[in-house]
Amino acid sequence: MDDYISKIVQLRPLMARARVDEIFPREKWSEHSRGGKFGVEFGYGPSAQNDPDGIANDHIVERIDFKSPFPPSIVLYGFAVGMARSDAEGEIARLGLATMEITGPDVRYLIGKTADGFEIMLMFRKERPEPRRELLEQLTIFQPGHSEIMDARQVFWKEREEKQRQRRELANAWKQITDDDDAMLLAWAKHCQPWDDYAPSEFVRYAEWLRRADPDHRHLAALSWNWDYGLAPLLWIIRREDCDMATALHVFFGAGPESYFQFEGDRSAAAEKRSDLMTYDMIMEIKGRIERGFYQRSAIQFDLSRNLEIISRYKPTPGQLVAVLPANLPTSGVGRRIAHENRFGGLDIPAFRIN
Repeated sequence: MDDYISKIVQLRPLMARARVDEIFPREKWSEHSRGGKFGVEFGYGPSAQNDPDGIANDHIVERIDFKSPFPPSIVLYGFAVGMARSDAEGEIARLGLATMEITGPDVRYLIGKTADGFEIMLMFRKERPEPRRELLEQLTIFQPGHSEIMDARQVFWKEREEKQRQRRELANAWKQITDDDDAMLLAWAKHCQPWDDYAPSEFVRYAEWLRRADPDHRHLAALSWNWDYGLAPLLWIIRREDCDMATALHVFFGAGPESYFQFEGDRSAAAEKRSDLMTYDMIMEIKGRIERGFYQRSAIQFDLSRNLEIISRYKPTPGQLVAVLPANLPTSGVGRRIAHENRFGGLDIPAFRIN
């Protein structure tokens, strides 16, 4: 233990993680727990993506915490873990430590700078029971200029969070457009970019192609759609008067209606369970359109035998079936075969397809 302590007291922020690894080798973890057994913890800087300047500091020690069971006999900058505040007043005054705003009734934080340029923070806590002296529970040594560095990071993180919030707001704006399907589709396209793997212009080009596509190509679009990009294109497709029955059914069963049997058509129950209401509403919309005879076109082959087999595995009650599945659900249809197995019947989506 003494050998570890003698090395620990020499450590200061700005050293590399490799230096810590030298003192606390992995093969001797049970002896030191990387300093934890001696009441020592190391704080490292952020990754490049979390740094205002884009510099990776996650291999640099920015802070070192000393707390119990760190030996009270070891003095750092005139302070020792467990010492009474009354005994520390002289050194506190000499360093000009100031009380921090986070100080509370039973805890007092003081911060300032050491003679060699590091920042130091002391945390005193009132003991229990009486006489309730204030004892030094933790001493932290920070890198030089740590407060200013953290202020800059906080500004950066808040600005980034605000940009992300605005981006989410724009990305979800299409959901509020209920009276103009074309506007809804284009609003989605302009702001849909979940993983930055496509430029926004690619989504706009896709939406423009989709608006010009015939029913067969729209069916292919539905078959190859990556649902992680959202439901807007699928909603636009199933609302077209010439949407094929096969396309509507593909979207309906692709949305997983079996997941909503439990709610028996009660949207409020689905909301309470925090289920995906956008998907729920789309399922119910397709169900209603089928029951009203909206889908007059049926020129594409389909067979629901496998879909109905999956449904049966959930053992739905008659009430659940009535609530979720269309009452006049067709189980098969003849026509042009457009499937993965036959390379979509010779159809193709332009090279900028999103999948």
